[in-house]
Amino acid sequence: MVSSLTYDQQFEAAMDKVSNRFLFTVVLSRRVAQLKKGAEPLVESHGLDTYEEIVFQEILDEKLEWRTIDNQAEPGDMEPEYGESEFDDGE
Repeated sequence: MVSSLTYDQQFEAAMDKVSNRFLFTVVLSRRVAQLKKGAEPLVESHGLDTYEEIVFQEILDEKLEWRTIDNQAEPGDMEPEYGESEFDDGE
């Protein structure tokens, strides 16, 4: 199904569907790279001018899947601050 939305409307609708603009950027860039390397579009691409529009439509038609992981660093996992010593204070 080819969308009658403008490029900007497709962009906004697809970004709303992903709900995280950073994740949206990663999904978009990786999928565009796949299409440029010859991957088949998952939607009817006639009438869509750019790879980005194809990806927008794939997102809107729920043809793409992604998963997020919660990968938060624990305080003990972080590097010590610059200048901090790992040694005692002279004891």
